[in-house]
Amino acid sequence: MIGALKVFILPLSIWLTMLSTVLLGILWRAELPVMLYAVLAPLPTLWYPTHVFVFGKDTQDLLIASAMLGVMVNKGGFQRTPHLGWILAIALYTYAALWNTALRFGLDAPLTRENPYLADWKNYVLMLMVYVAAFNAIRTEAHVRLLVNLSVGALLFMVQRELTSFVAGSSFSYGSRANGPFWIVGMNANHFGAFVAHIGVFALGLGLVDRHPVRRWFYLAAFFGSLYPLLFSYSRGAYVGVLAALCVFGLVRHRWLLGLVAVLMVLWQVVLPESVVDRITMTEGEDGELEASAAGRVEVWEHARSLFLQSPIFGIGLNGFMTARAGESLTDPHNFYLKTAAEQGVVGLLLLFGMLLSFLYSAWRLQRDAKTPFAAGLGYGGMGCIIAVMVTNAFGDRFSQLALGSTFFLLLGAIERMRVLQAALPSPGEVEPAGAPAVAAAGAAPRPGSAVGPRAGAAGRDGRPPRAARDRNGRLIARSEAPSR
Repeated sequence: MIGALKVFILPLSIWLTMLSTVLLGILWRAELPVMLYAVLAPLPTLWYPTHVFVFGKDTQDLLIASAMLGVMVNKGGFQRTPHLGWILAIALYTYAALWNTALRFGLDAPLTRENPYLADWKNYVLMLMVYVAAFNAIRTEAHVRLLVNLSVGALLFMVQRELTSFVAGSSFSYGSRANGPFWIVGMNANHFGAFVAHIGVFALGLGLVDRHPVRRWFYLAAFFGSLYPLLFSYSRGAYVGVLAALCVFGLVRHRWLLGLVAVLMVLWQVVLPESVVDRITMTEGEDGELEASAAGRVEVWEHARSLFLQSPIFGIGLNGFMTARAGESLTDPHNFYLKTAAEQGVVGLLLLFGMLLSFLYSAWRLQRDAKTPFAAGLGYGGMGCIIAVMVTNAFGDRFSQLALGSTFFLLLGAIERMRVLQAALPSPGEVEPAGAPAVAAAGAAPRPGSAVGPRAGAAGRDGRPPRAARDRNGRLIARSEAPSR
């Protein structure tokens, strides 16, 4: 019975849920496919078995496409999307890099599936479009909170699975590492450790700033629970990513975290599990030579450097490094920035860093200017997440895989939407006069004479003026039209 549930009933249920959500997203609420995507994308063990059904292989494509169509059908169209210029520039430039690869190595033109790398490019661009879909489909603060909670909940689900199914050994072994759900799509423990680091520090940032009595403990539980799979993924890049995010948190708001990092730097061999200490100290073997993993990385780093010097402006083309090392045991440079430099040149590096730094600046502005604790926590956690992503990618490609990077771009969309919503709120102590020409978060102006702000002198339970009522698309509505509670 349990076997039938895993093999047929559960995949069938997920497939039917996906199809119905696609239709509902187009015809009714565009945010529904985004919410389902937030649950399924980082959990490939749930959606991969649906490939046996019609359109099962296109689950992620259909969810994002239906969200986009739903924005046009039931959200009044797309809004001006922040950072869209970076997204489109990277999408177009990487396609040009795909042509570069085809011409340089004699591959089929990237117009049909005969080209071996066209599907990789499509998935990369789809991951970027996740940000656009999330920003435009999510229009209210309640939906932002739901999207964030679903993303953190997916991490908690992974934590629960690892706590109940993985037992760490007393010493490090490549065959005994926490792999999470990514093994089914060809990723390994390093990818899993990076994902846990990215979303774990995001949850920590939220938990440190949000003041909601239930949410903050939910976020903190996700972070502290994630430490188990993080440690036993044995990913040194993930460790450094978390430490870097903690340092940023310490510099921006919580100085005590800097002291915690300093203590850990001194006592790490005492407080960390023995197998983790073994892994960290594995750079050299007993004979003083580089161990196999480190030695192999040095070799591919040198090869990436030589390829970059051959074509420093535009690179050798998308996935060109893999093609150039065909037949070798290592076909990835284990550093996303070196890979980008070799394959896309200086232009590709500038586009990548430009996009990441612009998102980092947005997250910093949100935590600085937010008018609610949750919004401040969203920006604060987003800063830590972006820093962790930037650091872990120095240890390998922890960015371009759809299952690994989708949650990151969903959260970026939530951050930008929250910035728009916060800008529409009155400043603390300021009350919008009735009939003021306020602009709704969804971009629609209220009817003349409608009361868009809270009544003067009114105060909620927390002492702030109550927020104006909004419909499901985020548009402000007059108080007289607001449904009674």
